Amino acid sequence: MVAIAATARWRARIVAAAASAGITLTDSAPGAPGIRVLACAPGDLAAFVPRLGAGREPAFPAIGAHSDSIADRELRDAVADVAALLSLHGNVVLDLDAGGRRRRRARPDVVVSAGVDRPQWTEPAVTLPVGTDRRGGPLTVALTAGPGFEGALLELARLVEADAA
Repeated sequence: MVAIAATARWRARIVAAAASAGITLTDSAPGAPGIRVLACAPGDLAAFVPRLGAGREPAFPAIGAHSDSIADRELRDAVADVAALLSLHGNVVLDLDAGGRRRRRARPDVVVSAGVDRPQWTEPAVTLPVGTDRRGGPLTVALTAGPGFEGALLELARLVEADAA
């Protein structure tokens, strides 16, 4: 399952784009303010994200990655692999774990991190499976967008999903 946390405006756009692609997504709280979650099947992003149309975000948002601070080696590698994939598509990737606390870092537009079992949806985000661990369990990565980068977030998620397939 792919989970998409979005604002009311973006939820409406996502549901409409999915419907135009023949995919049924249901918004349990249409028009409700704040971040709410939509769920879709793996593979659905490729069908409806291109139908959202171009946003006002830059073509190549700055990507921040938290990988060094992840204790689980397989999950750390999965996050690093997603960051590397996005850099291959022309995005600048900032290592958010480098440089210590005193060094001032550029603020990324989208952050790549480990997916968690029960996320606290406070910002637009997408969690999606990117593989399996050595025990057969899912490796889930989260992409979280800064303000105004919802369209870029979904396009990046589409790229990651296509690579994981």
